[in-house]
Amino acid sequence: MCYRRSRGKFSFPRRSAGGLDTYWDYTQLRFPRREGMRIDFALCSPALAARVTNALIDREERKGKGASDHAPVVVELVD
Repeated sequence: MCYRRSRGKFSFPRRSAGGLDTYWDYTQLRFPRREGMRIDFALCSPALAARVTNALIDREERKGKGASDHAPVVVELVD
């Protein structure tokens, strides 16, 4: 979940029990050890930020066979 910050910006909280990482080095087996980094972001204008209803990091997509070392950052918008 995201929350509104100053000047109309949205951001994820820095950390939670489950982690909010978006990248894991697969050559160092960082994903199973939950040792990732948050390096993927969704940037938007103040007008677009006003339309954000939810945001999440799709860790399940990263678990598949042949997956990328990045997990998608998904932002839901209202019309």
